[in-house]
Amino acid sequence: MSAVLKRVWTLAQRELGSLLNHPTGYVLLVVFLGVNNFLYFRSAYLVGMATLRPMLDLLPWILLFFVPAVTMRTLAEDARSGTLEVVLAQPVTELELVVGKYLGALSFILLALGLTLPIPLALSLGADLQAGVIVAQYVGAGLLAAGLTAVGVWASSITKNQITAFIVGVAVMFLLILAGASPLLTGLSPALASLVAQLSVLPHFESIARGLIDLRDVVYFATLAGLFIAFAYLSVMGRKLSPARAARRRLRLGTALVAATLVVVNLFGQHIGGRIDLTPGKAYTLSPATRQILGGLDDLVTIKFFVSRSLPPEIMVVKRDITDLLGDMRRAGRGAVRVVELDPAEDAEVMTEARSLGIPPIRFNVVSESELQVQEGYMGIAVQYADGVETIPLVQRTDDLEYRLVTDIRSLTSAGRAVIGLLESTADAGGDNSYNILRRELEANYEVRAITATDSAPISDDIRVVVLAGVAPVILDTPQVARFERFLERGGGALVMASGMALQAQGFMAAARPVGWNKLMRSYGVAINGDIVFDLASNEAVAMPSAMGRVMMSYPFWLRGLSTRSAPINYEMDAMLFPWASSVDTSGAAPGTVTPLFTTSRLAGREVGRAMVDPQRSWPQDSLGTQVLAVLVNPLAADSAVGLRGRLVVVGNGDFAADRYAQNAPAGILFALNAVDWLAQDEALIQIRSKDRRPPPLVFESDAARDFVKYVNLVGVPLLLILFAAAHLWRRRLRTRRSYTPAGAA
Repeated sequence: MSAVLKRVWTLAQRELGSLLNHPTGYVLLVVFLGVNNFLYFRSAYLVGMATLRPMLDLLPWILLFFVPAVTMRTLAEDARSGTLEVVLAQPVTELELVVGKYLGALSFILLALGLTLPIPLALSLGADLQAGVIVAQYVGAGLLAAGLTAVGVWASSITKNQITAFIVGVAVMFLLILAGASPLLTGLSPALASLVAQLSVLPHFESIARGLIDLRDVVYFATLAGLFIAFAYLSVMGRKLSPARAARRRLRLGTALVAATLVVVNLFGQHIGGRIDLTPGKAYTLSPATRQILGGLDDLVTIKFFVSRSLPPEIMVVKRDITDLLGDMRRAGRGAVRVVELDPAEDAEVMTEARSLGIPPIRFNVVSESELQVQEGYMGIAVQYADGVETIPLVQRTDDLEYRLVTDIRSLTSAGRAVIGLLESTADAGGDNSYNILRRELEANYEVRAITATDSAPISDDIRVVVLAGVAPVILDTPQVARFERFLERGGGALVMASGMALQAQGFMAAARPVGWNKLMRSYGVAINGDIVFDLASNEAVAMPSAMGRVMMSYPFWLRGLSTRSAPINYEMDAMLFPWASSVDTSGAAPGTVTPLFTTSRLAGREVGRAMVDPQRSWPQDSLGTQVLAVLVNPLAADSAVGLRGRLVVVGNGDFAADRYAQNAPAGILFALNAVDWLAQDEALIQIRSKDRRPPPLVFESDAARDFVKYVNLVGVPLLLILFAAAHLWRRRLRTRRSYTPAGAA
């Protein structure tokens, strides 16, 4: 075995050396780097994220031409020049030759991919890169190269003409890349369309590019490489065997059996479990709290996944993530979780059941034969326990699906309804407010009890969340603060909605006032400031009288708060109205405990003490910057213990959920309900955070650093490669000019 490996490695070194010792190899490397880096930086800075996805999205199409250009000469040139017969006359088998040529070409392509490493290294100047994701992305790129290189070697084995080998390689790789595209799948039966899409390299490569090395994808690329290496071996052996001989027929039969075995392994390999999650926080792995909750179920929970077998390729990736998650939950349930996958399109009773559960068909736009077609399908989930049902009509993303499913299971399996304490203060920034709509919506899922701020008696043990709507009517004394502190210490949650400025009864003026809840939040390092925030860019309009009647004009004190989408309670929200809001100070919070939920734009400022709130006033243009309007405080999310247990959602405004704004701006009620839902969960469920799979933002300290990163990769790296190639080739040229000197001569 060692002799075989030595011969294969010698052939691989020879193949790699033939590329690195010739100008053509360096031309290919420079062209690959130039095209790849140019296309990457053309779109990377527009995204504003420290990610390699712009490069990876185009990499299969770049390799579509780069790989055939590298492999077209591997066997075709040897066959044309007669070198192939000379090599096979040595103690080298045909299989060793094919594998050696393949490994040599693959090493060259992996070298080309390695030359792109300066991109993530340079991006580290502007962001804290996700090292695990980058490692997985390069592993995926290597597996993609391994599969396509085998195709190129096979194309080179069937002809003596390099150009023909290049064209055949490009054609076959193009089909493998395009196999999962919607235009090719439209019109096929669901089973056949699913099979054809599974043979495409793109879904498997994109899965690994997310930071998840899945054994199914590894099996796919391994079998793809093995299949075309077998075909190449058949082609090389066929050159010396007569078509009429029995040995030729046995060779074809054996190769066909090997190919069929590899195809079967590939198809059944899609059902093999096992993956390495290299994403931050293991975004594709069940949380320990989920395993604990599902493992402790005392009765059967049924999860029905209503999904069509025929879906567009971009939706198939989401479907596979859902299937993986449900499979993990079934295993974690230890028999108490049953997962059923149903296709309503194949069974009328299943379709009726799906619609009765509130899971309607959805429509996908599919481009086929220059036409836009509409394709219907299902992708909804129903969780059933005893007589209760919770439904997710449409699963559009999977980053928060674990949290939503476990929340539904917890809600169905828990006895009784959670109790919410509601404290209303009628004196708030905008005048008299009531929260009847919020109360009515809360009563749909919870038992709501009224509480007061001035009472010093302990808060009832069965209350899980207190909603503190508005500023406390008086300054809280020590016993009154202590009762809320004890409530938080036992794991309770609080939604604090208050402003640090109050509108005066007469005139367009607002004045600062103390926020009693700041005493309660002091230990968490969070406070509502005594200011009023204005935003010159992101705001709502108000109707103002004029000579031509009432006109709408921008009102910077009516903020249009921008969602950070960084938590389950605001992930699906874009913006929300905050009338006369105050900023939230988080400077004293422990690292990792605070998550901003809503902020202003960068053209925002704040006025402290007193402020004129007349819409027609002038606005200061200095000291503008982003202001924080709402935050989530979770001590359990800290990297180290901070000694606190309670959870808070703090909003520097009490008007957003009040009745007089909820009619025209229902997003405020939705956000308040989401916050209460999140706060009402126990500590185990709170640890199931939304899977934030977004890459970190790319922010450079200066434009000079930004340009440095770009031009070092666009110009610097290719230039260094050119200089190295020139020096290496010049040195080899000098060696060839030396006179021959026998070994041992003086």
